[in-house]
Amino acid sequence: MTILMVQPRCKGSVKRISWRRLQMLLPHSLSLESMPNPVDLKALYLIHERLQQDLLGCEALMSIFAAATMSYRYRSRLKPFPQHWASIDHLCHTLSDVPPLCILNHELMHCNYSSCSPNVCRLLTDVLVEQGDRVSLSSLRPCEFPELYAHLGMPAPQRAPTQIFQVRMGRGNARAEAYFRLRRNHMESVRLGFYGCKLEKMYSLLNDQYLLDGKCLELTSNVNEALARSKPQAGLGGSRCGSILRCVAVVEFVFRDNETSPDKKHVLIREAETMQISYLMLYGQSCQEREAEMQMELERKQSGLKLANWIGGFEQGAISLGVGLLIVSSMSHYGFNFFRLLAHAGLHVLKRGVL
Repeated sequence: MTILMVQPRCKGSVKRISWRRLQMLLPHSLSLESMPNPVDLKALYLIHERLQQDLLGCEALMSIFAAATMSYRYRSRLKPFPQHWASIDHLCHTLSDVPPLCILNHELMHCNYSSCSPNVCRLLTDVLVEQGDRVSLSSLRPCEFPELYAHLGMPAPQRAPTQIFQVRMGRGNARAEAYFRLRRNHMESVRLGFYGCKLEKMYSLLNDQYLLDGKCLELTSNVNEALARSKPQAGLGGSRCGSILRCVAVVEFVFRDNETSPDKKHVLIREAETMQISYLMLYGQSCQEREAEMQMELERKQSGLKLANWIGGFEQGAISLGVGLLIVSSMSHYGFNFFRLLAHAGLHVLKRGVL
């Protein structure tokens, strides 16, 4: 047992106090056993550096990672799986402890490390630093959106995205390096397409060396069609990207006799090294905005059903009136011109009733 030597102020013998006795005398808040594990200050510095560079881009990365982690298809969505985590349960539990990045950035700026546990620090290092060295997102300002549309030669979407991020590939990304070599040798075959999907699929598309489940991707030339294919999904809590997110990827690819649709508006990508996601458009909503949108869609559908029921209610009457006018006009010998006009009107009403 380690012994602490305490020298009293007055002259005399040295009094010995054990660590166990000293711990009992200390307040509970200062108890040695209750002291938290030390965090890695170097890792926190790197995390804070990434947050300072582009906070919105870090929030988008964490939202994509959280969507893949929380998916019941995490085995195919969370590729590559973070190597420092033994199970998905441990990973999900740690992810729930991550504070909003804007709050974390403010606390790290003031040297407050209490809200960042060692596990949270490890997770943020995996996603923002280590994986961020291979793939990162750089946010664009809304005033730059029209310039991007003009640069890509694409029309502005009917529904403007809330955020647009440029996808930056770092060193050590084998798939990106393979695509750059292919692109350099086939510049005349470079094309642009759009891919709309749930947010959980985007993590694997950005980080994995292969396509999702070994399947092909169907790209479209219409950004509005791609948005219609993207289903809403919950994002990361406290993120400025939004609580409910939809995403559309702007994909650059090398066309090499790919299979296309008859109208040439859709193309299939079967090899991951022939494509590269250049930009990512996010459509974020709050829970209140999503609820209001769903209510409007429900009211629109109900209005359509009411109109169909109203027309259906007059269908039998219109048919009966048309048939009656035709019979009367055929049996009458007097007022030929008058009944001929009635016959034409009856035939028109009959046709409208059948339609």
